[in-house]
Amino acid sequence: MSARSMTARTLLAATVGAVVLAGSGAAVAAPTQDPPPSRTPSDASTQTVLPTVREAADGLPGHTVYRPADLKALPKGSLPVIVYGNGACATSNLEAITFLTGLASQGYVVVANGAVDEFPVPNTPGNTTAHPEALLAAAHWATESKAARKQFDGREDNTRIGVLGHSCGGIEALAAGTDPLVDAVAGFNTGYFPEPSFGGYGRDRLADLHSPTLLVNGGPDDVAHQNSIDNYALLDVPAVLAGDTTAGHSNLISGTRATTGWQVAADWFDYVLRGDRAAGTRFVGPDCGLCAEAGWKIESKGLSL
Repeated sequence: MSARSMTARTLLAATVGAVVLAGSGAAVAAPTQDPPPSRTPSDASTQTVLPTVREAADGLPGHTVYRPADLKALPKGSLPVIVYGNGACATSNLEAITFLTGLASQGYVVVANGAVDEFPVPNTPGNTTAHPEALLAAAHWATESKAARKQFDGREDNTRIGVLGHSCGGIEALAAGTDPLVDAVAGFNTGYFPEPSFGGYGRDRLADLHSPTLLVNGGPDDVAHQNSIDNYALLDVPAVLAGDTTAGHSNLISGTRATTGWQVAADWFDYVLRGDRAAGTRFVGPDCGLCAEAGWKIESKGLSL
């Protein structure tokens, strides 16, 4: 069981309930506290889950921010930035609201593709096109613009940037991950096809990645299962391949296991962006935390604690 899971499952409902939708006029009270500290498995009973807000990105149309609610309670420059691409490369992030809220509750600024009031529309697979430039625009906005600095009250850490995505959004994350600005990559239920797809993105681009990369699949019933395996084999950066063997294609992001999904994502970014050794033990070594959890299969390469 992860360092988060013993308390996060009971606190997530309260956390999601604390989300402030843009324009709602609701207020959130949050206690004064530091960002989540480095953890060991014994810290589970005291794991912090921060109340969050969901709001428009000021000056960046077509994007939504998920962040801790009480910025003034946190030190300047303490929140790494994660940019997120939606499944189907969609323009709505509502299907991932639990996942993204949970990740933000761990002390991250998350900027997701899609406007705050954009609702999901039916997907047309044949016309699905990846737009990694939308993720990079979000990363540059969050780390360089005066509007973001004001919105985050200087709490964002513009030296620690992660890209993350689901399915087609994972293609966006892998493609955006080649940019020098990016420090960590994570793709759920994703991977380049043998032939270029989603707008011409192919496996040759994996050679241009330069940051530690996590690929997560949902087992044999996940349509991206083999792609994730094949992509992992081609990576020459430090990497993890993690499989929840019965999760399928979407459960870790928008289904019944979204709480587990955001915990895995948060552990990964804690490990890579924050240097949290305890989080790293979830992925690395024969006795890694996820290795011991029922239904999970883990491989890693090039990583150490």
